Amino acid sequence: MIRFSVTVVLSAFLLFLVQPLVGKVVLPWFGGAPAVWTTCLLFFQLVLLGGYAWSHLVVRRLQGEWQRRAHLALLVVASAALLVTTALWGTPLVPAVSLRPEGSEAPTLHLLMLLTLSVGLPYFALSSTGPLMQAWVAQKVPAVTAMRLYAASNVGSLVGLLAFPVFFEPLWPLRTLSWAWAVGFLLFAALCGSLAWSAPIIPRDPANETKLEAGTVARWITMAALPSTLLLAMTNHLTQDVAPIPFLWVLPLVIYLASFVITFDSDRWYRRAWALPLLVVMGLFVAGLLLYPTEPSALVALVGYLGFLAVACITAHGELVRQRPAGEHLTAFYLAASVGGAVGGLLVAIVAPRVLKDFYELPLAAGALVLWVAVEVARGTAPTRAGKAMLAAAVVLVVFFGWSIKLKGLEVLETRRDFFGVLRVEKDARGLALMHGRVLHGSQLADPTKRRLATTYFAPASGVGRLLRSRTEPVHVGTIGLGVGTLAAYVKPGDTFRFYEISPNVVALAQGEGGYFTYLTDAPTRPEVALGDARTSLETEPSNAYDIFIVDAFSGDSVPTHLLTKEAFLLYQSHLEPGGVLALHVSNRYLRLLPVVARLARELGLHSLVVDVDRGEDWALSSLWVLLSKDPEALRIEVPKDDASTLATVQEGPLWTDEFTSLWGLVEW
Repeated sequence: MIRFSVTVVLSAFLLFLVQPLVGKVVLPWFGGAPAVWTTCLLFFQLVLLGGYAWSHLVVRRLQGEWQRRAHLALLVVASAALLVTTALWGTPLVPAVSLRPEGSEAPTLHLLMLLTLSVGLPYFALSSTGPLMQAWVAQKVPAVTAMRLYAASNVGSLVGLLAFPVFFEPLWPLRTLSWAWAVGFLLFAALCGSLAWSAPIIPRDPANETKLEAGTVARWITMAALPSTLLLAMTNHLTQDVAPIPFLWVLPLVIYLASFVITFDSDRWYRRAWALPLLVVMGLFVAGLLLYPTEPSALVALVGYLGFLAVACITAHGELVRQRPAGEHLTAFYLAASVGGAVGGLLVAIVAPRVLKDFYELPLAAGALVLWVAVEVARGTAPTRAGKAMLAAAVVLVVFFGWSIKLKGLEVLETRRDFFGVLRVEKDARGLALMHGRVLHGSQLADPTKRRLATTYFAPASGVGRLLRSRTEPVHVGTIGLGVGTLAAYVKPGDTFRFYEISPNVVALAQGEGGYFTYLTDAPTRPEVALGDARTSLETEPSNAYDIFIVDAFSGDSVPTHLLTKEAFLLYQSHLEPGGVLALHVSNRYLRLLPVVARLARELGLHSLVVDVDRGEDWALSSLWVLLSKDPEALRIEVPKDDASTLATVQEGPLWTDEFTSLWGLVEW
């Protein structure tokens, strides 16, 4: 039993260590969009489903010795695939640059293809190990005991998931971690292969096997799909509508995995007596939060949402475990649970963006889960007071969740959704604003006399505003990040501006579609817009010889760290005129990015001017800008003494490269 446990835990550890590892590899190639992680989760759920299906077929369709041979063959093929891609690419798990996407379309299929090539077969082999080992063990011990291996595997999953951001990422470069994972996988393959070679497999007796009812399997799938849907919906909502805090995407997955550990380890942990009332109370709290356009406190919101997710997952998985079968149907049970997980991923990552205009999947998933649990409770017992009360509470919650959908967007003029998130055009007494979750992507005043006035982080008093207004001669300007095109307010006759933007919806709205924003159309010289990831575009373009290059990509969302590495800075400099200025907008509520910029500036011999401005008039917001140049004379602009400083006063952080970035020490906890 110990050898089985070690093998299962190691496979689970590698399964969940590779998820953030591969996610970080491909994230820069798709502009750092938060949806990259959701798509990665979908991929891993689909491959996990494949692994569980393999285990089920091996156990149910093959006799004794052939089960052993089939799994050994899979381990050999998966190991060979890992070695082949390593030989072709030079590093395990890291695809060749030639596979990088070139277009700006929603890249879901391209991302799934990359993940399949880089880790598909090894992940498939890891996925199949847990249920297969449990099926073999269940031939010797009761199913309840065998299922403890599943709880143990989820402990390994938790350790692997948390180890990456907390321990591995801050200490080792990406390629080193990829090599370490590959060595770990080959070690696992050897261990699992030796176990399969010697495992006592009892031949099946089909005559004595019972058949599963379709209704039972359907309930298993549904009960697994609901918490999976809630997991992804909650992750989307938290990272874009509550607070774009680094590592926040990890917490929902940790809670989800922990619920498996709690419910599958033993029947004594999950009890309806405490779980059902708490589910109703937390559900009402979350429904109340969803009724407001903004939460009163990010901390309160996080506690409420994550608390509800924990109770909901424990309840749903607890009800799932109550329906577990005998040992002969254990692989079918896990296969059904995996189907449910994949269904949840498909609903959130594929269906919802094409069907729903906003992040409505959270109230829909929450309401459906509570209602289904209530039905399960009522179905399995006589119509007692407790059952009736649970059904009544579920109906109330569903009404509240539905009401939150109706109220969401009352003051929104238009909502657009694509792979890169949900955009909302909102209106107030001053004018219009473009919101991406809780992140402001720009605004424009309604007053016709102030329509060309730069607002928010780009106001005349800001660092970039003072820099652009200081130039009397025509300038050539490049900008990463378009927003509503606010920087076009500084375009003068003879100037040329070029914006780099990855979201087609942002480009359409900024260029005047819908008649909301007019910065680009009002400019005396129409700015150019390059659609696609900025680094990819810059790497394929000849030197643009910009006088000023502006990077505005760090104020929120998933911080695109690949735009703040040594290689990125060298790329920016290659597109600057000698003596040109690199302007970085580093305002962020949750991250201290100045230490990273300070280290890069020293590494590359750049002079600096830091402009930190408080909120002003006419929709001007507090902003923190860093201006860098090889020529100190280029930074001699008029800035009030209280607003100006240099990076010399900032304690330097780690040197970020394409191989090493870590946000851990930069978070404003």
